[in-house]
Amino acid sequence: MKKNLGRPREFHPQDFLDAALSVFWMKGFRATSMADLMQVSGLASASIYKLYPDKRSIFLAALTQYMDDGLRRMEKRAGEQDPEKALRETLDYCALLSTDADGIRGCFTIATASELLPGDKDVYEKVSYMFSGIKKNLMSIIRQGQEKGVFRLDVKAEIMAESIFMMLEGMRVYGKVKPDFVHLKQANEFIMMSVLKTGQINSSLSPGDI
Repeated sequence: MKKNLGRPREFHPQDFLDAALSVFWMKGFRATSMADLMQVSGLASASIYKLYPDKRSIFLAALTQYMDDGLRRMEKRAGEQDPEKALRETLDYCALLSTDADGIRGCFTIATASELLPGDKDVYEKVSYMFSGIKKNLMSIIRQGQEKGVFRLDVKAEIMAESIFMMLEGMRVYGKVKPDFVHLKQANEFIMMSVLKTGQINSSLSPGDI
């Protein structure tokens, strides 16, 4: 009598993409093999190829998911909170990402840009999309703050957004060497002091901490 083997193991495309993202983020595009993707997902190559035609398409899908998730968080923060709180939480969230386990792993977008740019048109477009999206969200927060009289008006929102963007991206690179969270918070507070109108600082840090 034949033994009942049961139903084949089911898998979900989202679970596979999440697993693939973790591998690409850790190893990069070139160093990741199909064998790595099979191992981390537990899927056979035939199952993977039913979802994606090749490794590159998997990588681009994982990169897109990473970017969209990040921009969605920023948009939610900007839409649900007052401008000062939205900007402060954006800065502090980046500080957290730069000091825990994700700090050493770094930013997937920056890692991808470092590995594949210049020379890869698809990656260039995606990285440009991500960076533009971050700056767009920062400008939205700052403009709202300017309209509400919270942020200074003597500097254009575009310039402040560009400056904060460069700090955020630099912070993620800095995370590779395990920076101190308190120091990052102090730097963030300096940025807030630079953006807010004089006399409107609302900080948990005392002046001596900055």
